[in-house]
Amino acid sequence: MRCANCGAELKVGCVYCSVCGKEAQIVSDYSLLEEDFLKGLLKEKKQTLQKAKQGIAKKNAKQGTPQKAKQVAPRKKNAKQPPAGRQKAKGKRKKPVWAFVMVGILILLLAGIVILVHYAQDHSYDYQIKKAEEYQESKDYGKAEQCLKRALELDSTSEDAKMRLAKLYILREQDSSALALLQELAEGTGNRKEAYGLLIQVYARQKEYGILEQMSREAEDEEIQKLLVEYRAEPPVFDPEGGNYEEELSVELSGGEGCEVYYTTDGSDPRKGERYQRPIPLEPGKSIRIRAVSCNKFGVYGDEAEERFLIKLQKPATPYVSPSGGSFYSPQAVTVNVPEGCKAYYTWDGTPPTKESSQYEEPISIPEGNNVLSLILVDKYGMVSEVLKCNYIYIP
Repeated sequence: MRCANCGAELKVGCVYCSVCGKEAQIVSDYSLLEEDFLKGLLKEKKQTLQKAKQGIAKKNAKQGTPQKAKQVAPRKKNAKQPPAGRQKAKGKRKKPVWAFVMVGILILLLAGIVILVHYAQDHSYDYQIKKAEEYQESKDYGKAEQCLKRALELDSTSEDAKMRLAKLYILREQDSSALALLQELAEGTGNRKEAYGLLIQVYARQKEYGILEQMSREAEDEEIQKLLVEYRAEPPVFDPEGGNYEEELSVELSGGEGCEVYYTTDGSDPRKGERYQRPIPLEPGKSIRIRAVSCNKFGVYGDEAEERFLIKLQKPATPYVSPSGGSFYSPQAVTVNVPEGCKAYYTWDGTPPTKESSQYEEPISIPEGNNVLSLILVDKYGMVSEVLKCNYIYIP
C-alpha cells in the first residue's frame, strides 16, 4: 500500500506515513488521477469549514457577542492533520454579482418612474392649473405665472387659463399684460361680461376715462352697457329737432345722467361754448347751426350732436275790422282786432300805412264823407301784413 500524499510505501499497520507524516489512506490501485481527485475533495472540504467559521464569526460580531478565545486542544496522536502547505488565510466572503445587478435595476426603475411622473405632470393642463392655485394661495406669484403660462402652452384656446393669468397680472399691477389678455377675452365667446368688468377696473386705475367712454358707445350687449353707463357721455338730444319753422321757437337740450351739456349757435366747437342752463331762443329769419356735446363726471366729452334751424315767420294776416265798410247816417266807429304781439297802423287818405302812420289804440271814428280806411299789422319781428282797405260813407 502507498501513501496517498507522497506515494511512499506504507508499512502494514501504520496509521501515519513514515515519510510525510500524513494520515494513511489506503488505495488499492495507485494512480496520479486518483491522487489529484482526492486532494481536490480534501481542499473543498477544508474551504467549506473555513467559510462556515467566518460566517459564524461575522454573525456574532453583528450581534455584539464577544467571541470567546478558542483554546487549541492538544493534538491527539491519532487526530487527522491537514496536509502541510494547504492551509490558507481566511478571506472575506465576496458578495454575489446578482445582488449588485438587482440594486442597479431598482435604481433605474425608480429613476424611470420619477421621470415619467415629472413628464406626466409637465404635460398635464389640470395639474398646471392646480399648482397655479396652490402657488397663488401661498403668494408665490412668480411660480403661479409660470404654471399658467405652461397651461396655455398645453391648451392655447383655454379662456379659463387666460382669465386666471389676467387676474394674476392685475394683482401684480402688470396692467399692459393684463389688458392684452382681457381684450382678447372681451372678443371671445366665454364670459365677456367678466372680461369687460376687469377691463373697466384696469382702465379706471389708469384714469383712461376716454377709452372707457368710447367702450361705452361701442358696446352692443345690454349687460356690458350697464357696466359702462357711468362712463357714457351720450350725445345731447334736441327738442325740437332741427328743421324749418314758421313760428317763434326755443330749443331745449338734454344730456345723459350725470352729464353737463355745452353748446354754440355759431357752428364753433361746443367744448369751448356755453354750458346749457335754459331753452335757447332762435332768431327768426336766420339759419342757425347749433352744435352740442355732453361731458361726463370724469371730464370726458362724448360725441357731438348738431342740428340746423331756420325760422321763417309768416307775416301777419290782414287785420280784421268791424264794421268792414258801408254807408252810415249817424256817427260810427271802426274797431280793429289786433293779435297779441302786433301793432296796427292806419290812414284815411288812401295811402298805404307804415310804422310811421297813426297807430290804432282805440276804435276809430268815421269821418264825414266818402273815405277809405287803410290798415296794416306789424308783429314784434317787424313783419308787415298786407294792406286792408275799407270804404266808409258817412252822411250826417
